[in-house]
Amino acid sequence: MKTVIVTGANSGLGLWLTHYLLDRDYRVILACRNLDKAREAVRTFAPLDREKPHLIRELDLADFASIRRFVAQLPADEPVYGLICNAGLTYDGPFRYTKDGIEETFGVNHLGHFLLTNLLLDKFPIERIVVVSSALHDPTVNAPFEKPRFRSVDDMAHPTPDPSLKPGRQQQSFYTTSKLCNVLFTYELDRRLKARAATPETLVNAFNPGFMPATNFGRSGKLTDKLLRAFLRVFGRLAGFVTQPDESARQAVALIDSVTTSGGYYDGAKAIPSSPDSYDQQKALDLWLGSERLTGLTTSL
Repeated sequence: MKTVIVTGANSGLGLWLTHYLLDRDYRVILACRNLDKAREAVRTFAPLDREKPHLIRELDLADFASIRRFVAQLPADEPVYGLICNAGLTYDGPFRYTKDGIEETFGVNHLGHFLLTNLLLDKFPIERIVVVSSALHDPTVNAPFEKPRFRSVDDMAHPTPDPSLKPGRQQQSFYTTSKLCNVLFTYELDRRLKARAATPETLVNAFNPGFMPATNFGRSGKLTDKLLRAFLRVFGRLAGFVTQPDESARQAVALIDSVTTSGGYYDGAKAIPSSPDSYDQQKALDLWLGSERLTGLTTSL
């Protein structure tokens, strides 16, 4: 039985990913920061077949030590077939930082998955990797979010307040920039995997799940935000710009289950071009080398 790891598997898209992977007879490792919440989510999520093989394991992507423990505790004689880098966050308010002193959005959405992926590839012959990104990585997308601002890795990891932006807008740029980093990472990883020419071949693709206000992602707790999400859930679906997490999960699982190409960007079920910046190989290399340095990684591709 093939094993797939899903990060952030205790809510929203992650739970649906778990459901559809189990439905296709994969063994799923739910990699979650809060074990109690993960157990409760599994217990109460009606579509999930809890009799099928699954494990809940602690993984805090905001803590490099936790990532290393997670990988070290996986039995070497139980190979991992697939990885879905799904967990992600955004926030408003004061800047937040990981346990390693990295701005939290960049630290979790990119650096945590960068370290996790490389450590897993060093231990297992992983054959399928899906990196969940967003259409917001593309500055030409017409959306009420601050555009991505790719800078040096040190500037993204340790940003300073930008007085030219209204409160909250800089934090939005942290998120959209991290989603650009996801695509840059995917393409650079694909290039390095192809250069390694390992057998079996590892296929890695980036995935845009669409806009999903029905999930818990990005909630701030503000009443206005809750009302906006409720409005979008009802009317956005009718207008065709809101995606349901179960639909996105089916499409993402297809990248584990049946897609045979690598180095692509999938908008739902369709492979499309990503933003021009995402193909910048110098940016991708700078991001990779800076990420190695910040994570202390010495065994990457």
